[in-house]
Order: sequence, then C-alpha cells, then structure tokens
Amino acid sequence: MLDNNKKMLIITAILIFIIMTIIIGYANINGNKSSSPKPQNKTPIHQKDNSPAEKWYVQFTAKQQPTTAYTEEINAPRPANGQHYFTGGIAVHPRYPGYDPRVPIIPFGTVVYPSPPLEINGNKYHSLVVMDTGDINYGLWGDHPYWFDVYFGNTEYFNIKNAQKYGAKKHDYYWYEEWK
Repeated sequence: MLDNNKKMLIITAILIFIIMTIIIGYANINGNKSSSPKPQNKTPIHQKDNSPAEKWYVQFTAKQQPTTAYTEEINAPRPANGQHYFTGGIAVHPRYPGYDPRVPIIPFGTVVYPSPPLEINGNKYHSLVVMDTGDINYGLWGDHPYWFDVYFGNTEYFNIKNAQKYGAKKHDYYWYEEWK
C-alpha cells in the first residue's frame, strides 16, 4: 500500500489538474469574446432605396406659332414666375384662357428650343426660358395657344426699336416636360 505522503501528493496533483482544467476552460470560453458583439443570424431589414428614381421626359413640338417681342419698365412688377426679367425669357399663355396667370401652358423654367434660333438685340438665342404669362384671355392670339412673347430688355430706345423691328414671326419650337 501507499503511504500517506504519497496519497496526499497524488490527491494534490489531481486537484491541481482539475483546478487548472477549470481555469483554462473558463478562460477559453470568456477570453475569446471581442469588444464588439458578433452579429446575430437574423433576417436583414430591407431599407428603402433612396437613390434618385430614373426620370422620363416627353418632347412637345409647336409648329408655326406666332412669336412677338416686348419690353418692360425697370420698376415693373415681376413676371408671373415671381423672379426677375431676363433677356432670353419668354411669356406664354396661361393654361386656360382667363385662368390664373401663375399657371402657364408651358411650365415656368422650361427651356424652349426655337427653330431657327431667335435674334434678340443682335444676339442669337438657341434656347429660351418660360418666365412669364401674357395675352391672359387669348384675345390677341386665341387661334395659336402656343404663341410666345420674347423679352427684349428694359423699356429703352434701342430695345423698343429692336422689339418693333422683330414684329410678329412664326416659329417652330420644341421643349421637354417630365413625365408624371
């Protein structure tokens, strides 16, 4: 038989082995945890796509519509779009005769492409921008809903002469509007 000292030594060794196994096991379980939690296996939430949607545009064409020219006093009220007058701006009919002049037949800010280009005060314009409404009741150009009036500048001698010289001319033109 083993003497008592050897029994105590074996028991102590077994206890140390058991304690070391428990400590190492605990360290492996808790020591591998990173500071950021691991993502859980859950179904991902689908976020709304906020990328800009593709826009579609429609090209409209007006054929042989009369165009005229106008000037405005420096202190005149602003055009129907609420902005300032500028050379290359045009006035168009309201959407309906006698209707609200703030609702034009061609939307404010729309770029119109005349063919051939227009000459305004000696400069050729290949594009014009809708900024105003005119002939509100379609009294002058009722048979031509897509008539437009070209702004020739402030009311001063040379602008008036150039606008009078321009007179009334028929033009073809086109523009684009967003498909809604």
